[in-house]
Order: sequence, then structure tokens, then C-alpha cells
Amino acid sequence: MLQARQDRHIVSERDTRTIIRQWEREIDAELRREAAREQEDGRWKAVVWGALWCLWLGLLFGLIATVKSLH
Repeated sequence: MLQARQDRHIVSERDTRTIIRQWEREIDAELRREAAREQEDGRWKAVVWGALWCLWLGLLFGLIATVKSLH
């Protein structure tokens, strides 16, 4: 009976190591995918922020022109 418990402990320890290694591989893969996604989206983010900034400036100048024409 004692031998069976020790064998189970060894198998459990091996399984635990295997599971931990698999988790580490999955985490590394996810981090790589996320970094690649951010790198790909970087240009578009700059374009979108630039367009939003231009839109905001246009609205601001339009508001100022409207307020000046009312006076």
C-alpha cells in the first residue's frame, strides 16, 4: 500500500510539471500573439488618432466661426 501511494505521488508530480510547462507555453504563445497584434495595429492607431485630432480641430474652428458670425 505504501508503494502504491509513492507511485501515485511521482506520477502526480510529473503531471504537475507537464501541466505547468504547457501553461507556460500557452502564456508565451499568447504574449507573442498580442505583441504581433499590437505591432500590426500600431500604424492604424496613429492614423485614427490623427483623423480624430483633425476632426476635433475642424469642429473647434467651426464653433469659433459660428460664434464670431453671431456677434
